[in-house]
Amino acid sequence: MPGAPDPLYVAARRALLDALEAIREHLDALVLVGAQAVYIHAGEGDLAVAPYTTDADLALDPAILGPEPLIQDLMARAGFWRSGSEVGVWTKSVMVEGVARSMVVDLLVPQAVGGLGRRGARIPPHDDRAARKVSGLEGALIDRERRRIGSLDSQDDREFEVAVAGPGALLVAKMVKIGDRAEVPGRGEDKDALDVLRLLQAVPTDDLARRLGVLRGTDLSRAVTNRALIQFEEMFAERRGLGSRMAARAAAPLEVEETVAGAAEALAQDLLDALRRAEEPGASP
Repeated sequence: MPGAPDPLYVAARRALLDALEAIREHLDALVLVGAQAVYIHAGEGDLAVAPYTTDADLALDPAILGPEPLIQDLMARAGFWRSGSEVGVWTKSVMVEGVARSMVVDLLVPQAVGGLGRRGARIPPHDDRAARKVSGLEGALIDRERRRIGSLDSQDDREFEVAVAGPGALLVAKMVKIGDRAEVPGRGEDKDALDVLRLLQAVPTDDLARRLGVLRGTDLSRAVTNRALIQFEEMFAERRGLGSRMAARAAAPLEVEETVAGAAEALAQDLLDALRRAEEPGASP
């Protein structure tokens, strides 16, 4: 184990639990996505780089979300606020080692079910700025499983059972996010690429291929999954690919960059081979 969780990651989990507690009446409509969901599946993994994030991402399923109570009222009562024109970005002040830090919980709706409008999800009667539309999360409404999410702080005994996006849905979401920002990658995108590698390392290849096959075979998620897999092959199928290099940068200096890039290439090739086999005539579903 790389060591105790970073205090900011502990605070991010605390903020997530605060949000789950605040909107627990809509708990069945929530799906944990993003880095915290990746770490649920991947754990510490084989990397020397400890899991780390400073925010939390929750997807909303409009088909399950009830009309009351209003999300914006629940979040405000729990001490979260939105700044200016922000959409779906809920901030809360959390004490971290004696210093007040702002932690963010993003409320998101997959773009395909987010209704009209450019950014804000249309989930009436909830406010148009309560959650924002994001492309790439469609698979989280299909590939998901119930998990118990607890605190990383021994003094906090809260725990919630909530849907967590599955590894297939998370890989798609990460690839869409990386692909959308590939022209100007930064440390955030490098970390997203490392999260892709964590999934490749932690999840059996055949299981990951099966989940992606389901997403490719479902109307809601087909287009975005195919787009993500094209980007995945371009970026990770060789060690000089942009995704492999991004993951290597994120792991440095604790890991040897060439070793990380090589691992990304090998695991990506394994997954792509498994997906091709699944498409062959007579292959088992």
